[in-house]
Amino acid sequence: MPRPRQYREWSLSERLPSEISVEQARDILLDCFATVHGPHYAVTKAHFGIVADETTIRRSVKGSLRLAFKHVGGDFDHPTPDALAKVTHHLRDKSLAWGTPTDVVARHHLEITRVLMRVPGAEA
Repeated sequence: MPRPRQYREWSLSERLPSEISVEQARDILLDCFATVHGPHYAVTKAHFGIVADETTIRRSVKGSLRLAFKHVGGDFDHPTPDALAKVTHHLRDKSLAWGTPTDVVARHHLEITRVLMRVPGAEA
């Protein structure tokens, strides 16, 4: 029987200008995913006897985002608005598949979509 998945709530802690770069949006998405799913990464790492401090958790989450970008045909280091939107939808679907409550996923997805709309050329 799978153990219950742990997660945290996230909200954007800063006020954004009307336009942000695609890299800034990517980093906000990374922060969101690390905050929400960090507890699960920590439990999983601890289960395998791996150090589960904030640095290693964030490194793992960043690796997951790199894989998500590859999955949608994008590049984490050189993101485009289109790839970032696709990654956002991909991560939403992954979060739901992992058992994160629908209302939690919807709330975070909506907030990230608002962030993406500040990137010139973005269509969320």
